[in-house]
Amino acid sequence: MTDDDTPGREHLLVTVRRNGRGAAAATTVVRLLGLLPADRVCTAELAQDAIRLRVELDGTDADRAAAHGAVRRVLADRALDGWALDGRAENGRAEEH
Repeated sequence: MTDDDTPGREHLLVTVRRNGRGAAAATTVVRLLGLLPADRVCTAELAQDAIRLRVELDGTDADRAAAHGAVRRVLADRALDGWALDGRAENGRAEEH
């Protein structure tokens, strides 16, 4: 898997726990994946305070923006309080943690 946005590739979005109120990553990833649109193909890798979410893109800027928007909307749900997109992921330049 790659971290770029070329057609047929996956884009990396990293969510991080911002404070102690956030649920554990294992609980959060279930909620996160369950609240994302059903047509979004993605995989997740867990760390204690981070979730690396790889979202399949169709290669268009609109799809990349839609993926970011979907994750931001899901993270606004009160069940995911304490979790947010990593700023580097927000700009499409997530780094390895």
